[in-house]
Amino acid sequence: MPARLQTARLSLRPVAEHDEGPVLANLNDLAVSGWLAPPPYPYRSDDFYAFRTTIARPGVTFAIEDMTGFVGIMAGGNKLGYWFAPSAHGQGYATEAGEAVLSAGFSEGGGDVESGYFVGNHRSARVLEKLGFVETERDEVYCRPLGTMRPHVTMRLTYGAFSTRLKR
Repeated sequence: MPARLQTARLSLRPVAEHDEGPVLANLNDLAVSGWLAPPPYPYRSDDFYAFRTTIARPGVTFAIEDMTGFVGIMAGGNKLGYWFAPSAHGQGYATEAGEAVLSAGFSEGGGDVESGYFVGNHRSARVLEKLGFVETERDEVYCRPLGTMRPHVTMRLTYGAFSTRLKR
């Protein structure tokens, strides 16, 4: 996948050193990280460094900016994961960025994509539904920031479902 993607309102680019401030601010807010499974809490500079240098691969993981600056992170590949700053909620950014990342992945011959959300995260559930994901499983997943198991919905998207959705 390309390292950079552009949508009508968003720039998706590789995660950079200067993203540390907004990433730390957002992932140390349980209103953001409490809906995520993997990040440590509290989230520290060394956590960001490890993420940026060993996990966030260009063309798979993107920092997302609107015209005001940093608004979130999205990772593609065979698992779609994302989070957005509260100031960016309700603007359709997750759906817009998701379409770009999924389109790029499927155009590279990628297979089915998995994602999911913790029960109660209505915004994320709606984003995944709009992108064409369908529920495949309900279970419990460990939420590291909250230190507890939480009810979770796993979803899957096929290329056929995604391309049909785009044709509408």
